[in-house]
Amino acid sequence: MKKNDRKSGRRSFLKTIGKGLAVLTAEAGLLKCMGKAKKREMIFGWTTCLTYQTGNKRLGYDYFSRLLDEMKQHGMTHLIVMMASHGRYSPGNHGLAWPVRNPLLKYQIDVNALNSHEGTEFFSRVIQKAHRLGIKVFIEIKYLGMVGIRQGYPGVEFLTPPNGGFIHSIDPSADAFEREATETLHICCDSEPAHRYMRDKIQDVLERYSDLDGLVLEHPSYTKNTCYCQSSQEKLRQDTGKSHETISYEELIRWKSMRVRDTLIDLKDLIKSINRKFAFGFYTGLPTPDGDIAGFQDWRGHRTEMLAQVGCDFFMPYCEGRTGENEPQMIEKVVDHLAPLPCYLHTTIRKEMPQGYALPPKDAAYVKKIIAWGKDYFSRSDRFMGMTFFNEVKIPEENRRAVYDSITSHQGARLTDTHNSKN
Repeated sequence: MKKNDRKSGRRSFLKTIGKGLAVLTAEAGLLKCMGKAKKREMIFGWTTCLTYQTGNKRLGYDYFSRLLDEMKQHGMTHLIVMMASHGRYSPGNHGLAWPVRNPLLKYQIDVNALNSHEGTEFFSRVIQKAHRLGIKVFIEIKYLGMVGIRQGYPGVEFLTPPNGGFIHSIDPSADAFEREATETLHICCDSEPAHRYMRDKIQDVLERYSDLDGLVLEHPSYTKNTCYCQSSQEKLRQDTGKSHETISYEELIRWKSMRVRDTLIDLKDLIKSINRKFAFGFYTGLPTPDGDIAGFQDWRGHRTEMLAQVGCDFFMPYCEGRTGENEPQMIEKVVDHLAPLPCYLHTTIRKEMPQGYALPPKDAAYVKKIIAWGKDYFSRSDRFMGMTFFNEVKIPEENRRAVYDSITSHQGARLTDTHNSKN
């Protein structure tokens, strides 16, 4: 699609959305005049895990109980917890970390996770304590496959480049487990068994933890050169009457975004059917080093105007330090590109990165700088909700202190020793 055409279409979209926002703004102004407007507060929270990058630790209730006390002390109100780990990025931790009930999912249980067994399940108690403290708890589920998915869901297909194979290269010396973990990583939303697996996975975890505040989904997404699996090629022909060889770039991009939109709507409807009070968030938006934010979103199938039709409660752009000193400015461009969607920023503050996932290491100075920017931007953007910091279980103590000192007025607040981390 030509850049001018893309900008023109986006201006038209924003103009239409703007009319609705003007009405909402007028209503908000009326409430304010009537003395009913509630003060807008910036949200701060942690994103952590049950197993991801925990190494030899087996996180249990005591760990999370102390973390919740710490959060309450420092004014944090939101906690996001990853409910699975993937061995490609976290050697030693792989699989679903709750006691699944659906027999088709049992092939993917992480037997090393304390929470994955009925007798030692503790996360339900974490949710209860969080709510007593006024802290909301969300879980993160990824639109990804794991070792064992082929046994439960025969015929499942994966994101496939034009010439076949997988989107990740596999070391010839890889053992069978590493090979399968890599092969089964990125499932395709056009594959019926893959989507059935995602519905089963989400339903299983939400029916168990029905008192959660919501779920955040990472993916589905395409990549620049996917997907060419049999399911994608068939759906493309059914929906457009064209193939990858005959369709135009603009038509292909719109089709990708339509597919992601429809997939998200189906999962949102499932989530709300289990508990209509569940909030639904979705990860999207990245400040790419080349600065082509719109292009990156396009080939992922994440056009803003299509995502706006899903009805998510919030969206989570990535702040990972990929653009160096320009990260604050680039993040603003990402949030601007996502207008009028509400954004809660996923902020990576690890110093040590996982295997196979190279990002710049973050120190305390970076943490303070990005939070200072966030506070300023919050005062300038009505759509910017706040920041969540990742991965709580794998950050050095100085980064933890930088978070708490930056978000509270209690400078130098005493922290518990329980969560001290080695670099």
